[in-house]
Amino acid sequence: MNRRAGLLFTACAAYAVLTCTAAQAIGLRIPKALAAPHVDGTLRDPEWTRGTRVTLDYNLRTHTAAPEATTAYVMSDDSFVYVAFEANQRAPIRVSQYTNNVGCCVDDSVQIDLWPNGPSGFRYLFIATPIGTRYQYSSENNVYEPDWSAVGKLVPGGYVVTMKIPLAVMHGTGSGAWRVQFARVVQATNDDIVWSYGPPQQNHNDVNYAAPAQGLPLLAAHRPKPRAGVYTLGQAGSSFAGGVKARGGADISFPVLPGTSLVAAIHPDFSDVEVDQQSIAPTAFVRQVNEVRPFFTQGANFYNTTPYCPQCPGSQLYTPGIPTPQNGFALEGQRGLFSYAAFDALGTDRDDTAQVLNYTSPNQENRLTAQRGSTSMPNLNDVTLGASYTHDNLKNFAQWIRYGTDSGTNVLAGDRAQRYEAGASAYTPTSALSVTLRKIGAYYNPVDGYVNNPDIAGYDVAANKTWRLSGTSSFKEFDLSGNLDRYHGYRDGLSQSDQYLLAQATTKNNWSIAASTGSSYLRLNDGVFSPVTGSQGVAVYYNYGAATQSFVQFETGRFGPGRLNSWTRVAALRLGARGTLGLDLDNTQQGTLSTTYSQWLERVSFNLQSGPDESFGVGVRRIIGTPPMLDTVPQFQNGSNIAISYHRKMSAGELYAVYGDAAAFSTVPAFLVKFIRYVGGQKGT
Repeated sequence: MNRRAGLLFTACAAYAVLTCTAAQAIGLRIPKALAAPHVDGTLRDPEWTRGTRVTLDYNLRTHTAAPEATTAYVMSDDSFVYVAFEANQRAPIRVSQYTNNVGCCVDDSVQIDLWPNGPSGFRYLFIATPIGTRYQYSSENNVYEPDWSAVGKLVPGGYVVTMKIPLAVMHGTGSGAWRVQFARVVQATNDDIVWSYGPPQQNHNDVNYAAPAQGLPLLAAHRPKPRAGVYTLGQAGSSFAGGVKARGGADISFPVLPGTSLVAAIHPDFSDVEVDQQSIAPTAFVRQVNEVRPFFTQGANFYNTTPYCPQCPGSQLYTPGIPTPQNGFALEGQRGLFSYAAFDALGTDRDDTAQVLNYTSPNQENRLTAQRGSTSMPNLNDVTLGASYTHDNLKNFAQWIRYGTDSGTNVLAGDRAQRYEAGASAYTPTSALSVTLRKIGAYYNPVDGYVNNPDIAGYDVAANKTWRLSGTSSFKEFDLSGNLDRYHGYRDGLSQSDQYLLAQATTKNNWSIAASTGSSYLRLNDGVFSPVTGSQGVAVYYNYGAATQSFVQFETGRFGPGRLNSWTRVAALRLGARGTLGLDLDNTQQGTLSTTYSQWLERVSFNLQSGPDESFGVGVRRIIGTPPMLDTVPQFQNGSNIAISYHRKMSAGELYAVYGDAAAFSTVPAFLVKFIRYVGGQKGT
């Protein structure tokens, strides 16, 4: 091809892309169904042909035309949105999850995103796998689990999924008109296929590339119902675990305005928390855990909303640091261009509060947030204020600034209790380069926040690049990422130094190998500038990204006064169609001039997805040995834990039967049965 022909071809291709993008943005008219179509995993019902037909033509992974055909049909009536997907697929279809809301995003899937109130409103996402296993998400509430229907069936050359989504489980706020997006994920090839798109797009959930939708009814006719989850619980256990007792409580939500609700947790109980987050991975910082308690998770999307924070050294609000409250009250909502939330967690001699106000401009390019948090206890008070501003042109460049200040009992010097950050990021769909300037005072350390290393001032540079391959190559992706930072303390000179480089290659048959090199140094409490991480590492993964992912990882390098070798060995094996056996064997070994410190983590788990709304799990774990030494002599640890759980969700309630607590270091010898009855609105709505 000569130069002139090449330029002509490029111009025509660009025109085609721009024309197609513009056509996608015109919008979608959704017709009204004359009768409800059959939701049976087939398209045999002729009513489906009345739906508007859309094709998913664009692959976000490669930013080229979709490699295989996907067709969606959509229609609605006064109560439901009906969606059908017909997906052709040559690659192996991945189906491993059989229980709804367990193991999201590891199987092939199709989904519809809905913004009933326009770009600034709540987002509702409904996902189904090729066999009809369901997942859903709402930006309003992280525990969003309403009843809706999906049926999927494998057919020669692909699969078909049909959905029935109630309008009543979504909230209207009057912010704007409907937007919609259709998407499909193919796990074997990492293909991310969408209907409405634009060249800079990176995420199929990005409202900026969703298209307007006409024909769907306004949600004002579906005003949210007050809801309550009333629980009763009976426990039998040793005196150490609380003995024999019964108790009750409720989680309540009451709508006060369209899109705004009052939330209350009366005598909250978190006995259904069965997440084992125990780890022996060496760290010089206080270990972070994920929040799983419903009172805090349901409003988590409103807080800590700064969109950019490369290598962020903590957050202003860290609710796992708040003990389980006796009662909790919250206000959460969205109206126009603003979202807002507040909570008050009342405990024994302790009161924790937070408030936040977020603004997003109509074109989604500007975001402003202001947040406050406080803790009040006998002999201790703490108040944290923070604000941030972000501008993103949604194409290739973003900038941000953030400010925070802390005051209270623990702040001994007010001029050293601030947090300043400013940065910029240049990005493409396959690369990014971010530079951040950061200063955190020694006394900026919120009681309800998390700052892994205060008293730092310096810079951070982070970069990543992805090469996505197609065609006959044995590999489907190469990834390269790196980070460099230098921070100084108030008086002690260099206080933190990090640098690393990570390279990873993933094959088309789901093997992946990663190699890293680098080092981290931190000034410890004794004033010594010490190495605090392994310098070199390698990891090999099998079934990368699947529910049965297995891997072996080895890291070595200086840690404190000696060399530390760390092994992580994780295996997941399918037992039958619905059972998974998990094995985890990790160990650390640090050699110093005087002794050797060794520690082991041994974990075995079995999970059975016995039905769409039913699951059973048992886990056994032991941690034994002495962790690595930094600036103090570590203590020998020996803890064993066994936990058994059964969960079943019903049309208007949930049942839990649990022995022990998977999150505890050692077994909690107690057996409990808990039943939750939902009254009024559905869970999380």
